[in-house]
Amino acid sequence: MNTTKLTFQSADDDASFTPQEKSRLLTETDIKDLTFKFLYWDIASVGSTARDLLFYAKAHYGAKYELLTLAFEDFASGKTPTAFSCVPMLKVVGPNNKEVDIAENVVIDMYLAERFNLMGDNKWESITIQAFYSNIQYLRERTFTTVMGVPEEKRLKSRQDFFQGTLKKFLENHAFHLQANGNNGHYIGNKLSLADIHLNNVIHYFWTVPWGRTVVEDHFKKCEPVWKVYETVQNDPVLAAWRKTDEFKAYETSSIKWYSTLGVPGEEPQHQID
Repeated sequence: MNTTKLTFQSADDDASFTPQEKSRLLTETDIKDLTFKFLYWDIASVGSTARDLLFYAKAHYGAKYELLTLAFEDFASGKTPTAFSCVPMLKVVGPNNKEVDIAENVVIDMYLAERFNLMGDNKWESITIQAFYSNIQYLRERTFTTVMGVPEEKRLKSRQDFFQGTLKKFLENHAFHLQANGNNGHYIGNKLSLADIHLNNVIHYFWTVPWGRTVVEDHFKKCEPVWKVYETVQNDPVLAAWRKTDEFKAYETSSIKWYSTLGVPGEEPQHQID
């Protein structure tokens, strides 16, 4: 695969676009004067939280954005430059057509959430939201590496170990912190944050895997504090409207197809979207 690398540095003919100017574009330019171009595969997965944030910002701040789909042929042939030979990528375009590229979904999500006031009201809230986000992200990554990506003959045992180990501990830990916050459907205070949105997206990811019904019905739904966060985000009017769009449903359908070969051999698929 001959991928083309994208540099974070300014072009030689644009030396005036200094790191300080880039920083001002990212943090000080009015949201309405920026265009966010988000590039990812035609699935939900790790691109889902950023798409939620952009739709949210359009409704609340008048943000302009484009959701771009990466074709595998273009990626493999090197037609689409990326920083680390993977996606997602976010391009932030200013009113003077100056551009800043941001790589890696964790960095993209946190940047967007900070710009759209979803990272709390102070430094303590911000780093605590980041901690919850990181641990939620870890849960999905462990699913990729220890359950979905193992040889077929090991998937049943790996999934059982995941349910009884990683997932059980995750739910216990998060229930503890959510109860400490009053069990009000939010991780921090009584308002929406990146942590809430990310948890919702990771649970949505589990809906799209071949054994989705089992993990959601038998595990997430039975952890009341965690499920309350999921439902709080589901009931947010802006995000609920986004989930009803044909565009969101297409990502959902593509995800189900994408993961369809990664189930336990001999089991009927349990895809279910709620």
